[in-house]
Amino acid sequence: MQQSSVRSLVDVVIPVHSLSRPLGRAVDSARLGVQPLSVGEYVITVVAHHLSTEQVRGMLTQEQLDHVRIIEAPAEGATAAAPRTAGLEHTNAKYICFLDSDDSYQPGAVGRWVKIAEKRHSDMVIPWLKHSNGRTDITPVIRPGRTSNLDPIADRLVYRASVFGLQRVETVRRLGAEFGFGTSTGEDQAFVMRLYAGAARIDYAPGEPTYVMHADATDRVSQTPSPVRAQLEPSVRILDKPWFEGAALELRRAFVVKVVRINVFEAVSAHLKAGTWSQDEAQGTREALSRLLDSVPGARGDFSKADLHVIDLLLSETQEEGQLKAGLAARRRFANPAALLTAKPAHALGRDAPLRFMAAAAVQTARDRIAKRHGGN
Repeated sequence: MQQSSVRSLVDVVIPVHSLSRPLGRAVDSARLGVQPLSVGEYVITVVAHHLSTEQVRGMLTQEQLDHVRIIEAPAEGATAAAPRTAGLEHTNAKYICFLDSDDSYQPGAVGRWVKIAEKRHSDMVIPWLKHSNGRTDITPVIRPGRTSNLDPIADRLVYRASVFGLQRVETVRRLGAEFGFGTSTGEDQAFVMRLYAGAARIDYAPGEPTYVMHADATDRVSQTPSPVRAQLEPSVRILDKPWFEGAALELRRAFVVKVVRINVFEAVSAHLKAGTWSQDEAQGTREALSRLLDSVPGARGDFSKADLHVIDLLLSETQEEGQLKAGLAARRRFANPAALLTAKPAHALGRDAPLRFMAAAAVQTARDRIAKRHGGN
C-alpha cells in the first residue's frame, strides 16, 4: 500500500515483534474497526520491531498487504516504545490509534472514536477496554453521568495507564508526549500522563464497539515476571519529568496514590505468592516506595489505615513475609473498617480515599452493564 500525500483522518499503528503474533487478525479487525471511514480517510501501519519487512509481509495475505503499509522500527528494547514512536513519527494523519498485534477492534470502534473527536474537538478519546472473555475494564472510574470533557483529576484518569484509544497527533507533538524507553514494561505511562497533564479536551466512549484485549499471546512482556524495582521504574521516572513537576498537585498526588495502591501492592503480592520475595526485592521496593511518597506532599492522606500498615511494613528494614501477607490480605477485607477508613477522619471522603473511590467504582460498574446492554453512546 502506498502512503497517500493527502492527510488521512486516522492512522492505526500495529507494532509486531514476533512471528507468533496473530497479526492477520489484528489487521482484519483494523479494517473493520475504521468503518464507516472510506479508503483515503484511514491508514493502517504495521511496524516491524525485531523483524524485517519481508518477515512481516510473510505473516499477511496479499489482500491484507493491499490495505497496509509496513515500516521498520529500530530494534530497540523489549516493549512497544520503539515501534509506537516510529509509527507516530511517520504519520501524517489527524488522529492516531495504537493496536497491539494480539488484540483487536470490534467493527466500527475506531470510526466511532473519530466521530466523537470530530464532533467534540477531542485531544483524546478514552474507550472501554473489553477482554475476550467478556469482562470490561472498570477504569477510569469517572464521575457519574460524565462521558464528555473529562477532568483528569475529578474523573481519576490516572487509573487508565494504557494508550489504547484515540489521540490527536498535533496535541501529542505539541506536548512532546513520549513513550518510555529502557524499561521492561509500562512504556505507556509517561505518554498518557503527559496528555492527562496537558490536553485541553478528553472524552469518553463507553460501551461498544470498542477495543478487545485477547489472552492468547504466549509472549506478552507484561506477563513476564520481573523485579519490583523494574516494574516501578517507569512510574518513578515520571516523577522527574519537568512537565510532571509543573502539573497540578492533585494530579501528581492521584498518580502516586494509584501507583502505590495498584502497582506496588500488586507487584509485592505477586512475588509473595510466587515465593520470590527476597531482601533484594524488599530493598528495591523500599527505595521506590520512599521516592514515590516523598515526591508529593499529603500522599498518605488518601490511603486506608490498612494500606498505611502495609506501607509502613514495606518501608521497614525488618518486615517479615508473614506480616506482609497478612497486611495485604487485610487491606482487601472491606468488611473491616480499617480497609475503608483513612487515618484522619477529614480525609475519609477524599476523591481517591477508599470509601468514595469504591462508591464511584460501584456506580461505574452499574453504568457499564447498562452500556453493554444498550450499546455505545
